[in-house]
Amino acid sequence: MAQIKDNEIVEQWSTLIEGAQGRQAEFYQLVEDRLEELQPPHIEISRQKIYPSLISQMQGSNRLFIVIKNKRFANYVIYAGAEDYGKQIQICWFLTTRLSKLTEWGANMPAVISWIIFPFWLIEALIGKITKRSIRLEHMDVFDSLELAAFAGTVHHAVTNGSQTISNTVGFDFSKVDQKSKGFLNLN
Repeated sequence: MAQIKDNEIVEQWSTLIEGAQGRQAEFYQLVEDRLEELQPPHIEISRQKIYPSLISQMQGSNRLFIVIKNKRFANYVIYAGAEDYGKQIQICWFLTTRLSKLTEWGANMPAVISWIIFPFWLIEALIGKITKRSIRLEHMDVFDSLELAAFAGTVHHAVTNGSQTISNTVGFDFSKVDQKSKGFLNLN
């Protein structure tokens, strides 16, 4: 199981589709089929149960999501999910980014200790930049930014396409849905 934290979300989109309750499995299949059809490079797709906190996990509170990873950017993960909400289905996706464990640990340490681990953090950052496995937004070059936007845009289109297909099936007017994501990319 994986965890989604609010402070890790950098882009998101969601909608409610009236009359589409019980269509979670259909939505997941539509998204996976569309991604397979588009064949975006460097991605891995799986289904996983996700939770928002450790307490939620201990209480058994989780939701099933499609987890989409880009092998070029290990610290960016997209979660696409669908959950019944009364006689509706809520569909969403989140692009998340995670700090490395060393950076996360160092950020919570006193300044003296932070200075001691700084050389290790610098080496980790350089290796991440060279291998492009763990790269932060502020360190991306134009090609990295384009790759991240294409990755998120492809998933966004697969999710909105699946949402529109389900909407058409149940007679919901999808043209009234705001299809623009919220975040630094503002995908449409």
